[in-house]
Amino acid sequence: MKLLIFIPARSGSKGIKNKNMADLNKRPLIYYTLNIAKKIRRNAYLFISTDSKKIIKYCKRFGFENRYLRPKSLSKDNSSMFPAVMHGVRWIKKNYGKTFDAILLLQPTTPIRQLKELKLAINLFRNKKLKSLISVTRMKEHPYDCIQLSGNKWNYLVSAPKKANRRQNYEKKFYLINGAFFLAKVNFLKKNKSFINNKNTKFFVQKSERAVDINTPEDLSIAKALMKKK
Repeated sequence: MKLLIFIPARSGSKGIKNKNMADLNKRPLIYYTLNIAKKIRRNAYLFISTDSKKIIKYCKRFGFENRYLRPKSLSKDNSSMFPAVMHGVRWIKKNYGKTFDAILLLQPTTPIRQLKELKLAINLFRNKKLKSLISVTRMKEHPYDCIQLSGNKWNYLVSAPKKANRRQNYEKKFYLINGAFFLAKVNFLKKNKSFINNKNTKFFVQKSERAVDINTPEDLSIAKALMKKK
């Protein structure tokens, strides 16, 4: 299986300025994703998709050569991931003549990963001939306790069965897509324009303490605390 490791790292961000280069325990946030990608790239091709010359310069210092600069039209706050991924895939084919069977998306905003788990997921994807595999963690905020407000009206996000009157009786089937990795066949991506669909996507369950998707300064603080604990 010819695998592309795709790291999206645009410069803009609403919650944290220059988020992908934000300090996390005295290293740029993107460092942690580059570091784990470096350990699995022997059997894959690594590609950084960014519109930032500063990030390109840092990646070069880290050992990654990259001549690609993502167009600003694909680097906005409301830009979706699929067009950026496919633009990068076409650029690699045009400039290096390389094509791929599958794409592993590693977002710098999810810095806490285990190499053993990531390798396990890749092997599972390959050996089971999966089309789409996405990381999830069990939800801490259970839907039975979540409400939806609309003016003066409200309702539970998911209504609990009568027997679930205590937390100990809650169903354990609710999970969160945590952003640690998205893995899909290229043909699947082209057909669905997404890494996920209802029919073919399978899920890889991770431990909850690794479900840190950084969008705010508070998320950075949580990640710092978890890393120090680890």
